[in-house]
Amino acid sequence: MLARTAALACLSLTAACAAQAARTIHVAADGNDAWSGTIARPNAGRTDGPVAGLERARDLVRAARQAAAGPVTAELQPGTYERTAPLALGAEDTGTAESPVTWHGSRARLVGGKVIANFTPVTDPAEAERLDPAVRDKVVRADLKALGLTQFGSAAGGGAELFFQDQPMTVARWPNEGFVKIVDVLGPTPVDVRGTKGTKEGIFTYDADRPSRWVNEKDAWVHGYWFWDWSDQRQRIASIDPATKTLSVAPPYHGYGYRKGQWYYAFNLLCELDQPGEYYLDRETGVLFFYPPAPLGRGQAVVSVAPQLLTLRDLSYVTIAGLTLEATTGTAISVAGGTHNEIAQCVVRNTGSWAVEFSGSEGGVSGCDITNTARGGIALNGGDRRTLTPAHLYADNNHIHHYSRWARMYNPAVAVNGVGNRISHNLIHDAPHEAIAFGGNEHVIELNEIHNVCLESNDAGAIYNGRDWSQRGTVVRHNYLHHINGFEGRGCVGVYQDDALSGNHIVGNVFYEVTMAAFIGGGRDCTINNNVFVDCRPAIHVDARAVGWMKDAVEGVLTTNLKAMPYGQPPWSERYPQLLTVLQDEPGLPKYNTIARNICVGGKWDGIEGKARPLITFQDNLLDQDPHFVDAEHHNYQLRDDSPAWKLGFERIPIEQIGLYRDTKRASWPVAHAVIPLVTPPARAARKPGGPALIYRVQRLDGPPQVDGALQAGEWNGLTADQAMPLAQDVMGNKTSRTSRAWLFRDAANLWVAVDNAVSPAKPISTTAVWGQDDAVELAFRHPVGSQRAAIVVLRGFPNGRWESSDEAGAPAAAVKRAAEGVTYAAKVVAADRWTAEWKVPLASLGIDAARPAKVAFNLSVRKPADDLWLMWRGTESYTWEVDNAGILELG
Repeated sequence: MLARTAALACLSLTAACAAQAARTIHVAADGNDAWSGTIARPNAGRTDGPVAGLERARDLVRAARQAAAGPVTAELQPGTYERTAPLALGAEDTGTAESPVTWHGSRARLVGGKVIANFTPVTDPAEAERLDPAVRDKVVRADLKALGLTQFGSAAGGGAELFFQDQPMTVARWPNEGFVKIVDVLGPTPVDVRGTKGTKEGIFTYDADRPSRWVNEKDAWVHGYWFWDWSDQRQRIASIDPATKTLSVAPPYHGYGYRKGQWYYAFNLLCELDQPGEYYLDRETGVLFFYPPAPLGRGQAVVSVAPQLLTLRDLSYVTIAGLTLEATTGTAISVAGGTHNEIAQCVVRNTGSWAVEFSGSEGGVSGCDITNTARGGIALNGGDRRTLTPAHLYADNNHIHHYSRWARMYNPAVAVNGVGNRISHNLIHDAPHEAIAFGGNEHVIELNEIHNVCLESNDAGAIYNGRDWSQRGTVVRHNYLHHINGFEGRGCVGVYQDDALSGNHIVGNVFYEVTMAAFIGGGRDCTINNNVFVDCRPAIHVDARAVGWMKDAVEGVLTTNLKAMPYGQPPWSERYPQLLTVLQDEPGLPKYNTIARNICVGGKWDGIEGKARPLITFQDNLLDQDPHFVDAEHHNYQLRDDSPAWKLGFERIPIEQIGLYRDTKRASWPVAHAVIPLVTPPARAARKPGGPALIYRVQRLDGPPQVDGALQAGEWNGLTADQAMPLAQDVMGNKTSRTSRAWLFRDAANLWVAVDNAVSPAKPISTTAVWGQDDAVELAFRHPVGSQRAAIVVLRGFPNGRWESSDEAGAPAAAVKRAAEGVTYAAKVVAADRWTAEWKVPLASLGIDAARPAKVAFNLSVRKPADDLWLMWRGTESYTWEVDNAGILELG
C-alpha cells in the first residue's frame, strides 16, 4: 500500500512537472507558417519545423498558454524579419507569475524598413543638372514608388529615412557640419524678452552667397535655434532674395521669434548633395538620390517604413529579450499598462522617434544598447501622483548614446514621470541636449555615468526638471557627470533644478569639468550634500529668481501646479509638510536649502545670488583644500583614509558601482565609449561684433565733485561726449534703443563714476531698492584682470539713494565688506524719463594700489524695468557682473 501511494504521488508530481514545463515556439525567417514551430530546424522530410511569421508565433504562444500552465518562449532564430507594421500583443498574450511569456532572439533583427536594391546611375540630364558637377558620377538614384513605397512623410521629420550599413544617413544640407549665423532680423513685429530682442516673423539676412543656389529647390528647409538655444524648429523656406541676401520661412513662425546671431543650417537640398553619406528624397516623384559612403555591395540600404515594431498593451509578465530592432518611422517598442513586463538585452537603433515608451508598474528596460534614435531613448511613466503610489519602473544598465538626432531638444536618453521609479547604472553620452528628464515625485536617479551631453545648448541641464513646488522627493545620488560645458563651450548645467523646482536632493555625486554643476534656480527645501566637485565653474549655483524676473510665476504656474495636487491631505500632508505653509511663507524666496559636506577642488565654489545666500544653511564644506583623492590624475576621486573630509562627516561614495555592470541581461560586454575633450569657448573678442575687448581709459579728475546725484557738468570735467562710456548693449550684446551714458575719472585715491539714465516715462521710476525689480545701476570689478582667484566685487545703487555691496558674484564676506568701505553714493530723479547717479569709490576698497597703474576687469550695467531691459557697457551673454566677458578699465 505504501509503495502504491508513493508511486501515485510520483506520477502526480510528474504530471505537475509536465504541466509546468517550459515550452518553446521556434521562429525562423525561412520557416513555414504551416509548421508547428515545436522544433528549431526543419525535419528530414521538411514536413515540420519553425514558423516564419511573428503573428503565427503569437497565435501558437496563445494556444500553448491555454493548453497548460508553465513558461512559454517564442525563440527567434538569427536572421532578418522585415516588418511593415508592428507585432501587436494584447491581453490575450499576457503571462502570469507562474507562466511568464518571453520573446527572445539571438542575432534576430526586426527591421521596419524596405531594402533598396534598384539603384542606378543618374543619367537623366534634368536630374544631373540639379546635382553638384563634382559628384554627378558618384550619386545613384532609386525609384521608391517602383518598389511600392508611396508614404514618405514630411521633410520636417517623422517619415521615411535612409540607413546604410546600419547607420543613419544625412539629408543633404549646408553647411555639411555645424551652423551659420543670422546676420540680422527684418520682421516688422518686435519681440523683447527681458531685454533680449528679436522679431516675430522669420525674415532674416544671411552672409554667404550659398543660399542663391537654393532658389529653385522644390522643398527646401532650414533647421535653427531661432531665439533661444534650448528651442529649435525645422521650417520650410518660403523665399530667398539673392539681391538683398534675405531668406523668409513659411508660417507658422517659431513661437519665440527670431534673433540676430542665432544659428541654423539648410537641408533637404538636392543641390547640396555633395559628400558621402548624404541623400535627398524627392517626395513628389519618389526618387531617392544617394551618395553612398562605401560601395553599395558592402552594405544594405534600407528606407524606414513601419511606424513601430512591437506594441504591448494591457498585459503582464512578458519579456522581450535579445532582439535587434531598427529602421522605424516612429517608436520601436511601446509598452502600455500591465505589470512585470521587461525589455532586456535588446539593441534598438535607427528609430524615427523613441526606442522604448513604457508605462505600467513593476517593470522596465534593462541591459539594452540604444543609439541613433530620432528622439529620446527610454520614456518611463508610472505611478499615481495624487496618492503618491509608486510604480517601481526602471531603466537599468542601458547604454544610450547618439540619440535625439532629429528632434534635438527635450528628448533625453531617459525621461521619467509619475512616482517612485528608478534610473540606474546607465551610460549616457553624445547628445545635443538632456541626458535625464524627471517629472513627478520620489524617483531615484543613481549610479549613472553621463558625459558629453548638452552639446547644442547652454541653458540646459544633463539632469533636468523645473517649475513646480510639488514635484519633490527625487534623489539624484552617486552619479558621475563629467565633460559637460554646453554648446561651443559656453556653459550649461549638471543637475538643473529650474524655475523654483523644490524639495529634491543632490547627494553623493561626482562632478568633473561641469559648468554650474549643482543648480537651484530659486527653489526651496533642496539639499546639495556630500558631493565631489572637481574643476567645475561654479560647483554650486543658487538664485532668487522667484522674487525677481520670475515673480509672476509664484501666483501663476507655481501655485496652479501646487493646487492641482491634494497637498493638504494625507499622504501629501504627511510626506511634504513644508507645502502646508508655503503660500504663507514668502513663497518666492529660496528658503530652507542646505549645502553640506561637499568637496570642491579647482574651478569655482559658488555662484550664489546675494538675496539667496543668507537663506542657505552651509555646513562643513571642504573648500580649496587637498581632499587626498586616491588618484586624481586618473580620475579616481575616492578618498584616501587620511582625507580631512572624513572628520567633517563626509560619507563614502560607491564610485566602483557607477555605470554599466556585467550581467546576463546586457546586450554587449565589454562596452567602450570615447570621451570628447571639452570645447574651449571662443574668446570674447572673437565672438562679439565689436572686435577686441572694450577698453576705457580712466582720466584724471580736475577737482573732486560733490556727490549729490545732480550731475553738474562743471564738477565732472565737463561731461563731454568724447569722455563718455556708452551703455548701449543688452545682455546678448545687441544695440538698444534707450541708452545711458557714464563717465569715470580718478584722483589720487578714488574712482569717481557718474551715470545719466534715460528711462521710459510710461512707468514711474521705482522708489524701492530690489535689484532686478527696480531701476538701478551696477558697478562690477575684478582686479587684476584675468585672475580667476580674485573676487568680483559688485556695487549697486538705486534712484532712492540706497546702495549696497553685493555678494551675488561669489565674493567672500571680507571682500564684500571691504568694497563698501568709504563709498559715497547719491542719486536724483531729474524728470519722469531721467535719473542720475554719482559714486565715489576708494581704490583701496577695490584692492587697487593707487600709486601704480592698474587694469581692472569691469562692467557697468543699468536695470530699466519699464523697458524690461538689462543695459550694459558690454553684453556678457550671462550675468551682468561677469566682467571677464565685458571690458577693461585702464587706470593711469
